[in-house]
Amino acid sequence: MMSALAHPWRAWRHVVKLDPARNICDDALVAIAESGTDAIFLGGTQDITYENTNALLGRLHRLAPNLPLWQEISLADAVVDGVDGYAIPVVLNAGSPAWMIGAHAKAIEKYGSWIDWSKVLVEGYLVLNPQAAVAELTAADTSLTPREAASYAAAADALFSLPVLYLEYSGTFGDPDLVAEVARTTRRSHLFYGGGIDSYEKAVAMAEHADTLVIGNALYAENWRTVLRETVRAVK
Repeated sequence: MMSALAHPWRAWRHVVKLDPARNICDDALVAIAESGTDAIFLGGTQDITYENTNALLGRLHRLAPNLPLWQEISLADAVVDGVDGYAIPVVLNAGSPAWMIGAHAKAIEKYGSWIDWSKVLVEGYLVLNPQAAVAELTAADTSLTPREAASYAAAADALFSLPVLYLEYSGTFGDPDLVAEVARTTRRSHLFYGGGIDSYEKAVAMAEHADTLVIGNALYAENWRTVLRETVRAVK
């Protein structure tokens, strides 16, 4: 049986993902800290640097000191110290093997002796929004049917024993039927869902199937306070 202490993400229902390359005010960070969310991820696809990641991390240490802070790594040179853990995406439907194993092997070759593997979480990603920057970067096959997505999920779960499967719609609300089919297929993998959650109703719809909701782009909209309050309420 997995320990909740050793695998804290298994208890998360609501996670906030903040992009170091995007501006966010101190008021929003304080509101996030007080919202009831379970953790904060730092991560993005474009214009991520060590400098902007470390700057955001420093603000979070000051304004949200009691929340778990994890970095989702998209660029090895942007890895920072001072986080509780590192999430490593493996894009299962990528068009290039670089995003399944190649970039990871190069990073381990360079930094392997410094990696604390007890703080590493591997995420099997399915990228499903063709307009997303991550879809373009990884040349992902985003046209998966629910049955095809479930097959990827079964492989991630049963063949590769990935602890987390992440359905990434990146700013667009996804297909609840696909998410439901994937949820029925997974047995051991913890299911993350991210994309287009900007209301109580959408959060309820996806929380019915996913173990953890990831709220990101909606927090940069004008109604971010409402999004934050209502999405936490939906899952708690």
